[in-house]
Amino acid sequence: MRTIVTTDSVARTERFDHWTAEMSKVFTGLDTRPASPTPFHGQATSGDIGLLQLSSVSAGPLRVLRTQRLVAQYEEDFYKVALQVAGTSAIEQDGRCGVLGPGDIAICDTSRPYSFTYERDFSTVLMLVPRPMLPVRPEALRELTARRIAPDAGVGAVVAPFLRSLGEQARDCRGLAARSLMDGAVSLVTALVTERLALAAPTAPQDAMTLRIRTYIEQRLSDPGLTPDAIAEAHGISRRYLFKLFAADGTTVAGWIRTRRLERCARDLSSAATADQPIGMVAARWGLLDCRHFSRVFKTAYGETPRDFRRRALAGDRA
Repeated sequence: MRTIVTTDSVARTERFDHWTAEMSKVFTGLDTRPASPTPFHGQATSGDIGLLQLSSVSAGPLRVLRTQRLVAQYEEDFYKVALQVAGTSAIEQDGRCGVLGPGDIAICDTSRPYSFTYERDFSTVLMLVPRPMLPVRPEALRELTARRIAPDAGVGAVVAPFLRSLGEQARDCRGLAARSLMDGAVSLVTALVTERLALAAPTAPQDAMTLRIRTYIEQRLSDPGLTPDAIAEAHGISRRYLFKLFAADGTTVAGWIRTRRLERCARDLSSAATADQPIGMVAARWGLLDCRHFSRVFKTAYGETPRDFRRRALAGDRA
């Protein structure tokens, strides 16, 4: 984590303009407005944990909007997970408004308009998760946006302190540790979403079953024995019903597993922390044991061989 903006040394009359100019370098496509006539103050840190972007923000009253015009102008494909650390905020999306107090969590989808309003001094931790990393259909997760998730029970009681600690300690996490933290963060958010969907829609067993199966797959991507038969048996359903669940989303079981494995491989191939590992080792770590088959399907998915992909990604990191 690194400090990206502070208003401590800026003249009072210039603080808000300085804040918006500096913050726009990290958070694109947002309209930021003051919510009080009093002199503004703020400080923010931000950094990457693998493919996640984590930010800690403390500031005076303000409103942050992502309008339809900005959505069209700045395409993004993230889920924003917000932990309210101090003060309160009101989050709006999809016609809903949730009011967050200290410890509360909310999720919004950056591909659609949303807003956060902070009427008093506040502190928050914001985590941007690429949407493909969550094994949840966007249509299903849409039901959870802008809803307050309390930290006093269930998975929320685990996620809230984790995010707060992550915001405080992330500056010391690099390499393999950062990747492990990323996996842990995504797993926790997935568990949180799974729990909330089950509570919100107990009458939709097919959606709940699909989410359980996708979570099961996500946790076992490294297992070469992860097959439709094994998945069906683990969930007490037939192969036919398993195929039907995935067909409803326009995909196949094997296709979903392959896509998720390739995404993990692409992540590792683009990481300097694993640059010394043979490509075959990276593929095998995610259950892809046939090197020639892996190279072929990777090139089909990403348009270049694993070797060329790694070379380009690592060169970009050094630039």
